[in-house]
Amino acid sequence: MGPSPHRTDLRRWLGLALVLSALLGGLWQLGLVGRLEAMAYDWRLALQRADAPLPEEVAVVFIDDASLAAMEGIAGRWPWPRSVYAELLEFFAMAPPRAVIFDVMFSERQGAGGLGAPLDPHDQRLVEATAEAPFVVHAARLLRDVPDERNRHLLGRPLPEEVVARFDPAHRYGQGIPGYYWALELPSNNNFYLPFPELLRATPALGVVDVRPDADGVYRRVRLLHRYGDALLPALGAIAWLDHKRPAWMAVHGNRLELPGARIPQDGTGHYLVNYYGRVSGYSFAGIMAALQRIRAGELEDLPVSPFEFEDRIVFVGASAAGLEDLKRTPVDARLPGVAIHAAVAANLLRGDFLRPLPAWSGPAGAFATLILVLALMATARRPGLRIAVPLIAAGAWLAIDLALFRARLVLPLAPPLLAVGLAALGAYALLLLTEGREKARIKRMMSQYLSPAVLETVVARHSDFAQAEVGRREHLTILFSDIRGFTSLSENLPPERVVELLNHYFSAMTDVIFRHRGTIDKFIGDAIMAFWGAPLRIDDHADQALLAALEMVERLEMVNAWLRERGYPPIAIGIGLHTGDVVLGNIGSQQKLDYTVIGDNVNLASRMEGLTKHYGAPVLLSETTLAELTLPVPCRVVDLVRVKGKRRPIRIYQPLGHPQRLDDAELGRLDALAHDWEAVMTAYLERRWDEAERRLAALPDDPLKVLYLERLAHYRRQAPGPEWDGVATMTSK
Repeated sequence: MGPSPHRTDLRRWLGLALVLSALLGGLWQLGLVGRLEAMAYDWRLALQRADAPLPEEVAVVFIDDASLAAMEGIAGRWPWPRSVYAELLEFFAMAPPRAVIFDVMFSERQGAGGLGAPLDPHDQRLVEATAEAPFVVHAARLLRDVPDERNRHLLGRPLPEEVVARFDPAHRYGQGIPGYYWALELPSNNNFYLPFPELLRATPALGVVDVRPDADGVYRRVRLLHRYGDALLPALGAIAWLDHKRPAWMAVHGNRLELPGARIPQDGTGHYLVNYYGRVSGYSFAGIMAALQRIRAGELEDLPVSPFEFEDRIVFVGASAAGLEDLKRTPVDARLPGVAIHAAVAANLLRGDFLRPLPAWSGPAGAFATLILVLALMATARRPGLRIAVPLIAAGAWLAIDLALFRARLVLPLAPPLLAVGLAALGAYALLLLTEGREKARIKRMMSQYLSPAVLETVVARHSDFAQAEVGRREHLTILFSDIRGFTSLSENLPPERVVELLNHYFSAMTDVIFRHRGTIDKFIGDAIMAFWGAPLRIDDHADQALLAALEMVERLEMVNAWLRERGYPPIAIGIGLHTGDVVLGNIGSQQKLDYTVIGDNVNLASRMEGLTKHYGAPVLLSETTLAELTLPVPCRVVDLVRVKGKRRPIRIYQPLGHPQRLDDAELGRLDALAHDWEAVMTAYLERRWDEAERRLAALPDDPLKVLYLERLAHYRRQAPGPEWDGVATMTSK
């Protein structure tokens, strides 16, 4: 015998799991999974944060298109003179904010002249205003440039010592103590741009403005600290929070940046995921300038904006005008002003409003675990509906869990497990399509010799339900055996080709009857037919259908005999035995030849039932177990209590007296009465009341069974049975 179908299926599914795992790994290496996860991340963040307002602690002043238009008559075309920003600081000084942070680079002097020349008055005003305002933060850039002819001499310059001493957190908060940073490793930059020297000396704080997009151009993450050589500078969005915390140390533990009283989650690359705010309602730069002019004029009523609105807030100043080219593509807005990114970082730090990404390994682990789980469930699901439901339920569960965790600020990878579900579903459906197609064809070939076309189509359509036939299963069936009486002597008197012609016509007629009643042909044994009901198509009334088939086989025999007489054959007679019980059903045989058949004691008993038809002269006999399962009103008379060869337990056998669908009520009543009379005869016989049994028999119609019992009664009158007699007729032959 070959390998079991379960073992073969297991190998197929394991092979599919390996192929899909390799495919998933390949997609990961190609970056496709990462791109899909980035899209899924953007969708979730936009879904959760589209209506989230920027917290009140943070404000944004936009240099918008309206400001460019309004200021053109006052300050000229962009770029504006630096004194404009000095006036802005004058406005804020009336009710000092916690910080005013410029997302505007002032890396070069605006006026003419080199470093030794006097400052332009506008630059000078900005320097003075900065020096007078302890809350000002100016922007610097730290970046990594590729060498070329223009910048080669700039790359790798050391940061000015005063920058490191004043703005590196290790010196700014930790007084330069060794070991301020624990296990904090960041990639180093090789170029920098700082505020022009006078402004650099005047500014009380400095923040790095650089934010880099991901590979797809979307800004999702920032570095909170930027490295240049051995020095670190804080990001523009982090400086105000750090100046407030003034941490005595910083350390990295796993995916967390830790400092006294705070743990800031980071991803596996040391970046901080920005938890964006979808609604950033900022102030217009021109509106503040208009308010300042009215304040200077003494018009304090109905100001467009009051300086007190910014008291103790962190204020960012940056561009939002399209022409200033500082619009960024983010998960919540395809054209978000760059300054809003820094504002979001500051608000996140102030509120502790962090997104917490799971470790990098969680994505592959979740994907591969989901792949295996979905394949396992689809492999064990037998119903098509369940196979469709498994990936849908898995995907829905992942989506629901992921969104719930995302609402709790926990970033669980979504695209990898969903991709795994999709691959598992497609792979499983492809495997099922291929294997089930072959399986259906195999079952159709195997079962076509046993089943009617109508039943065969049902079996093929539900082939998975019959897969256990490969390994066998216990079934409760009704078995039929039929045999041509006297066929051996008949065949000896006919040429071989005539015997084959007779059998083919007879088998065709009988097979048609069996198939019409949803029976399964087990085999043809010489001139005998073995069939059963209740498998592979399960039917509740298998005893009824088997008996109806037996009765119609007897009726069809008249047509067969008419055909035989026309061709010069002698007529034939048949005997049919029926029995109902538990059997073992399966494909039994060798690897080269299998038979879909039933085996067991109840099969043997059914065969004995057919042999008894000769002894009792009845065309059809059925056992008491078959009679007990009949639901049709079939009148049956008791024939005997017998112990067949090879069995110890006796069994009652019965003869059907008519076809229930051919009898009218009167005839049915008459036959029921006849069956009742025979039951009375049998009772008297078994209780040794010979006279009563003979009297009752005398009133019954003559037939072979009546003759048999009259002979038995005559015998027992002459020679009474011993005390051990129990009325059972023991058969010594098959």
